[in-house]
Amino acid sequence: MDNKITDTEVQSERVQVKGRKLKYGTLAAVFTAVFIVAVVAVNVFVGYFTDRFVLEIDLTAEKMFEISNETKQIIADLDPNNPNDHITITVLAEETSYQNAASLLGAIYELLQRYEALGGGKITVRYVDPIVNPGVMDSYDDLRSVASTNDIIVESPLRYKRFIPNNFYAPKIDANGQTVTNSDGTVYNVGLRAEQRIGSAILYVTNDIVAKAAWIRGHDEMYSITEFDTLLSYANYEPTTIILAQEDIPADTELLIINEPKSDYSNAEIDKISAFLDNGGDLIVAMTPDGMRTPNLDLFFEEWGVRYTGNIIYDSKQSLSGFPQYVVPSIVTYTNITSNLPRQYAMMPASRAIELTSSQKSNITVQPLMRSSGSSYAKPFEEAIQGFTQTAGDPVGPFNMTVLSERLVGDKSGLPIRSDVFFTNGGLTNKDALEEKSFLNSAYLGATLEYISEYADGLLIEDKEFVSMALTLLQWQGNLILWLFVIAIPAILIAAGIIVWARRKNR
Repeated sequence: MDNKITDTEVQSERVQVKGRKLKYGTLAAVFTAVFIVAVVAVNVFVGYFTDRFVLEIDLTAEKMFEISNETKQIIADLDPNNPNDHITITVLAEETSYQNAASLLGAIYELLQRYEALGGGKITVRYVDPIVNPGVMDSYDDLRSVASTNDIIVESPLRYKRFIPNNFYAPKIDANGQTVTNSDGTVYNVGLRAEQRIGSAILYVTNDIVAKAAWIRGHDEMYSITEFDTLLSYANYEPTTIILAQEDIPADTELLIINEPKSDYSNAEIDKISAFLDNGGDLIVAMTPDGMRTPNLDLFFEEWGVRYTGNIIYDSKQSLSGFPQYVVPSIVTYTNITSNLPRQYAMMPASRAIELTSSQKSNITVQPLMRSSGSSYAKPFEEAIQGFTQTAGDPVGPFNMTVLSERLVGDKSGLPIRSDVFFTNGGLTNKDALEEKSFLNSAYLGATLEYISEYADGLLIEDKEFVSMALTLLQWQGNLILWLFVIAIPAILIAAGIIVWARRKNR
């Protein structure tokens, strides 16, 4: 039998082999292309739904980026059919400056993503660099002089509210009430309070009725100071006036202002103020330097732990040059009031010394905020009008010039809320001092209003503290990791490599 393979058969076999290679090569190319398309499609799909529905899992032990049920309800209550319930959060920066940030801005970016996703089209987050696109500030004309890069503006068609990034963080406070700073002078933050801030801002910009701040009239007070009213509007208040002797305090009033009254209040008026504070309202008091008698107000103030003396404060060293009555107070660091303030001096002309009486009602804490220096001295009003030269009998400072009294009460809905009374002097709040930007008065009063109004809307979200979690292992767990990952797995990989090498060498 002739087993010789003909040239034709060889050629035929080659054609078949070539055909199989072509077939398998084509199939491999098709499968590779399909796989690549599938991977791209899955990435696009997952990316879309991640942005849309926030699929990222918050693995932080403190649930740093988890949105509370209270905030979710606020977002759920936004009506998609109501134009005024559509929220725009404008970040005055390039998106990459937040997205790629490793610390503070990066955490804010993560939270804003979650708000946008939870909003389901009712919340839009946009990033606009005001340097590249200066026209963005056309919609915020009154912010031109204060807004800066990285600021965040929460707005609706009704109104808007601005934040700086540090507003979203809680600073560390030491045992003396001082804000702790890093080696570079920046604030040492220990918690995230962005949810409280953003949630409150959403309530503020969407509410049809804004909480009112009422200047009390009827005692020849100074009221409706333009610069003060501007600060009130920044702090979520609508300024108004009220005559307590003729009307009750409206239900939508959250803050009362007693500013330099020239006569005493009646018991009926004080009863209205007391009931207002018992229901979670707040009060600002700024007294005049004159020697008027106000026994009813004095008794009321003592219930909150303070007494305005009849002594006017002077300081020959820490004051405006040549004018010892224009005292420059020392600022006591107190949580958020001072953590973001510029390094400027406040001016407190013709201020009365404030004593702490320890006669306050239960659950009231009293904190001095501004004091005169150790070189200050005081004179009774009757002597002060005759001259300010220090004499041997004059009391010597330091003296309290501004004091904050706080009490935890229930608001109109029964929710826990602070009731604050801010005691100061007319020198802090007068028109000239607030207009002069080289003084700290305006910034300080604005920061105080922000602090006082923080829980005015009834939304109370605790700060989410930063905690460094150490990985704790039992002895057997450590031994298991050592033998498995350090010894066993590397040994198996080495042995497998040697076997493969030996087999190939012997072929």
